[in-house]
Amino acid sequence: MIARLRELRQDHVLLWAIAVGFLLRVVPMLLWIDKPCVRDECTYEEIARSIMSGEGMIGTNGWLWAPAYPTLMALHGLLFGYPGAVQVSQLAVALVSIGMLYELTHGEFGVPAARIAAWTYALSPTLVFYTGSLWSEILYSGLLLAALLALRWARGGGLDRAWAPGVLAGLCVLFRGVATYMLPIFAIALVWGRWRDKSAWAGAAVCMLAAALTVAPYSAYATHKFEGVVVSDRTLGQMMWLGNNDFPPMTFDWGNGTLSKRAYDRATKQGRKHCTHGKDPVLQDACETAQGKAWILAHPVEFVARMPERAAQLVAPHSFLTRHLRWGRWRGLPDAVDEAIIGLVVAFSFVTLVGGTIGFGARGKGWYMVTAALVVLYHVGAITLLAGLTRYRVPLEPLWMVYAGALLADPRGAWAALRASPGRLAVTIVVTGILLVLMLWFLPASWPAWGTW
Repeated sequence: MIARLRELRQDHVLLWAIAVGFLLRVVPMLLWIDKPCVRDECTYEEIARSIMSGEGMIGTNGWLWAPAYPTLMALHGLLFGYPGAVQVSQLAVALVSIGMLYELTHGEFGVPAARIAAWTYALSPTLVFYTGSLWSEILYSGLLLAALLALRWARGGGLDRAWAPGVLAGLCVLFRGVATYMLPIFAIALVWGRWRDKSAWAGAAVCMLAAALTVAPYSAYATHKFEGVVVSDRTLGQMMWLGNNDFPPMTFDWGNGTLSKRAYDRATKQGRKHCTHGKDPVLQDACETAQGKAWILAHPVEFVARMPERAAQLVAPHSFLTRHLRWGRWRGLPDAVDEAIIGLVVAFSFVTLVGGTIGFGARGKGWYMVTAALVVLYHVGAITLLAGLTRYRVPLEPLWMVYAGALLADPRGAWAALRASPGRLAVTIVVTGILLVLMLWFLPASWPAWGTW
């Protein structure tokens, strides 16, 4: 490992990507250091201050969120006096992620693809924005990259390595409760291509045990404190309230969401009211989940019909950075610069999602192909069932940058691979076509002069 780090230090293209990535992130963090929090950012800070005061994790308006991010914010608050100092750690994780993405892509497709993937991450306006925000996207994404590298390391060794991807997967659960049901994917990754190897199955068991032991201490604490079973969070019911209700699927992106309180109130008047257990997040979640299931059973056709719209909300080529610029939160930028950045957000989304999908179809192979596909499909499936939001796809983008890098590094090779396999070519065309339709769905929404097709 030390030798490999020395090799990475000798690749000046990678080092420049890290340096440029640092500048692109630290400049807006310093220029707009006093920007106010927005919605979930404020809730994270509220929970962090509760932890700092000794009250521990709390429910907020019926939500019990996963503990890792507000706890990390609280730690930064205790050390530096301000929970928002977590952005410094996010900056460090973002820079390390450039290196991790390089290493992951290098292992699959070689140096040219690795360099392109690293630069795609370094320059992505959306990833730049989230590094300086109080959302957990950058840290969760970094954990996913680290877990994938740990899987590769574990597959190359014995039982003494299998714990590493398990611990990292457990940390993913503590950052995002939705990751709880993703854990079997890591076991599949360890045995993929080694179905008859008993040591591989033993490694998968060790991995799952390590993940469970990572989550167990908090789960025991929260279950006792809130007097109901808690693994990491209890937010399913609230998500069902947002996405499976009489009002249209709720989101908070610019141009296809309810951004003002008036618009939110107007939309939610159409649907069922919240349960009345707001001070008890476990009871609230159970009640909201039951009512959400009842709504689905009563509206099965509408439930299914909404899935494409939620998927379109997820892969809309804009991001919260678009909303941020439209709100004028980066004060002092000329309008032309705002528009240029918004254009770059869209361009990077298409390069990552469409380029990554084509690259996946052409060059995907082995355990990484299976793991990346299952992780992405799992998250997409969960979101299409509940509520769509561009923020939810951000941690998944680096997994697809691996394949975008492979495509851009050797487009002729990718085309030759597709032509050599009619099945791959057909599937890639169909999936890419569906993705393009979904991405174009809300493409005009963030330009006021355009607004709709």
